[in-house]
Amino acid sequence: MRRFAPTILACLAILLCSASEADPQSKAFSQWSFDDNTARVLYTIGSREVTRLPQYQYNPDLSALLGAHLQQTLGVSQDGETCAAGVPEKKLARAGYLRFQIEFACPRPLARPTVTIGAMFPYAGSHVHFAKFKVADKPIFEYLYTRGKPAYTIDLLAEEGAATPVSGAWTVFATYISLGFEHILIGLDHIAFLLTLLLMANRLRDVLLIVTGFTIGHSITLSLAVLQIATPDIMVVEALIGFTIALVAAENIAVQTGSSARIALVSASLFGVFALAAAFSHRGPPVISMLGLMLFCLCYLNLSDSVAKALKLRPAITTLFGLIHGFGFASVLMEVGLPQQRILPALFGFNIGVELGQIAIVLAISSVGVLLHRWMRPASITLGNEMLSAALCGLGLFWFVQRSFYA
Repeated sequence: MRRFAPTILACLAILLCSASEADPQSKAFSQWSFDDNTARVLYTIGSREVTRLPQYQYNPDLSALLGAHLQQTLGVSQDGETCAAGVPEKKLARAGYLRFQIEFACPRPLARPTVTIGAMFPYAGSHVHFAKFKVADKPIFEYLYTRGKPAYTIDLLAEEGAATPVSGAWTVFATYISLGFEHILIGLDHIAFLLTLLLMANRLRDVLLIVTGFTIGHSITLSLAVLQIATPDIMVVEALIGFTIALVAAENIAVQTGSSARIALVSASLFGVFALAAAFSHRGPPVISMLGLMLFCLCYLNLSDSVAKALKLRPAITTLFGLIHGFGFASVLMEVGLPQQRILPALFGFNIGVELGQIAIVLAISSVGVLLHRWMRPASITLGNEMLSAALCGLGLFWFVQRSFYA
């Protein structure tokens, strides 16, 4: 029974994870303009985000729900006086999004208004809001709203070119540290990848090499993408993230059960099937890419045919796969948006936040591993690793297929 348990568990993971989604980053966008006593906002959000509102279970009309929610959670004030919000007006938006415009009538001419955005924050722990402000003929400037920073005061009387966010480079840096930290903690696929990597790391040296490799890899591609030096196909990247999880998990099982050759053949055959599916369905990544993954599985799993060899190769494979995950991080950062006037502090802050989140995850996983090694017999630990690797392999395969053929 033990021989077939990992396979059974992998299949169960594929069946059970169809409801799971990685990287559920919640975000919204707005554009603000000001004219004498009036402030106007154009608010845009994904339709699916609105289903997070608790009233959705009683009223499935997303437009009505969002309009009412924005009236309660968006505000403009000045010197303690609140501006009156008009009725939200629905505007044309691209498929999958909702957009509303609201005007705020203020009792006095606006000079230093405070714009408060509390929409969605109580219902989505990962929610961020990227706002752009247009003040007369001055350059557009940007501000990132988070749960802890829902208000921002604007100086409309600043000289031309001086209408930059009240928060300087350090505040932007700190804000994006928080965003990076939150992102990796809610990124189920990145957590799954780290967990898969660490299942065989029994020494501090192995852990440090793995973490360092992942850091180097994702830092390179994150920077290249954000600075627009490289522009990857995000859907391909997301599919490949699933592949990285599945392959490392399969390697864990292979080296611990002494079946590297057999698992290499099965893995290569599976991606051969995916290549045929892509060829006949005209969906998914290019056939040549699928064949490349098939060859990679066959070569790498045969090369890594023992625990010792796997641990020796793991820093290299971690760095390589870190390049893929870095593009995944960049896609989130680019969707949220970068303040163009503070792009470098934002980039470094986000990267450091990712590192801090990664360290927190590694410490949590390692602490649990130490406790389990104290309380459980080696045979039970090995079996547990095989079972968990099988589940992670199934999860990775599910994400790969979902993101390749059904995105």
